[in-house]
Amino acid sequence: MVKLFCAIVGAAGSAFPVDIDGGQSVGDLKDAIKAKNPATITGDAKDLQLFLAKKDGAWLKSKDLLRMRKGEISDEVESLYMKEELDDPTDKICAKFPSTIPDGTIHVLVVVPVGAVVVQEVHEIHAQTVLTKRKTYVHSKVGSTEYKELLDAFNIKVQPVRKAAAKWGEVKGFTWDMKLSEEKQKDEYREYVDSNIGELLQEEKLCVFGVENTTDILRVVVNDSNIELRGRTDLLILSDIVMESADYALDLPEVKMLIEVKKKVERQSVFQAMSELIALALLADDPVENNTTCVNKVNITNPGEAFELIRQLLKPTDIMTPVLQDPVKRQKLSRVLPSISEASESGGIRESIERYYDIASCLGPDLDMARAVARQVTRSIPTLSYFS
Repeated sequence: MVKLFCAIVGAAGSAFPVDIDGGQSVGDLKDAIKAKNPATITGDAKDLQLFLAKKDGAWLKSKDLLRMRKGEISDEVESLYMKEELDDPTDKICAKFPSTIPDGTIHVLVVVPVGAVVVQEVHEIHAQTVLTKRKTYVHSKVGSTEYKELLDAFNIKVQPVRKAAAKWGEVKGFTWDMKLSEEKQKDEYREYVDSNIGELLQEEKLCVFGVENTTDILRVVVNDSNIELRGRTDLLILSDIVMESADYALDLPEVKMLIEVKKKVERQSVFQAMSELIALALLADDPVENNTTCVNKVNITNPGEAFELIRQLLKPTDIMTPVLQDPVKRQKLSRVLPSISEASESGGIRESIERYYDIASCLGPDLDMARAVARQVTRSIPTLSYFS
């Protein structure tokens, strides 16, 4: 008996095991895979495409599968794991797989065929009904025009606030080495931040974690809109569980704050930071404390003052800070945004089609759901409503 770990290409979720005897065939393996995934695989087992998940003789590691699904591995590299297809249903399992396979690896990549006719109909309806194409904002490329568009789209008001008059502890500013690039000094900056708020971080079980090499960790598709935000930041303050495994950072556990590191803060830096903050606000799990979308803005140049503000903001119960004159109100942005589709008469149709695409991207095509969406669209067209 061989235990094979399989993963469906383009589907969310973890890999799943299939136990099969070495004397059984590839056709039997297809049947076993379909039996494990009745909701995802609705077609015939014989139509599944199976590939050995190997590249240059090495099995695909489970952690690399996660990176694939996060978009951190290119399509070109992913295709290298799908060179050898198990296309003969009569081939024996023992001839294709060794009796002992390393732990922590994926062995079979499964491609589920698309129900071409019905899904094509939904594609055409989608193109005709969802008139606006998705607009993508890349954080690092947000300029003044995109900045204003984001503020308008999310109904955000930027409110400058006054600082309180007080004296703060002496904190030495970070010294940039002009001989080194900005990228090479970000790890030193992370240590600088950690050294100044480390005691509080330890109390709250948080840490300062560098994510400047992580692709699209701040990617979010905004519900009920045609907006996608994507990109990364430099540092995140989040749960110290990420110190056990860097992969945990992709899930943003208990994320509290982001820090965009710049040698020189320019106007465009503010635009970039706002885009990143919006994405983080949508991805984070912080509770809502009011129903406004006002972003407080303050310019701080004193390091001691800055770290005191960070300490106060990281405390879970205190929202009054000695640095600012007025209290800071926290909110969960996604819960206070108006539905963008509410103003459109076709909002319900658009929502249904987008929901179908979201589900299909995770679970594969569902022909019954596709037909139901198509019927809803035709019923909304006066000349066809009588016949549907």
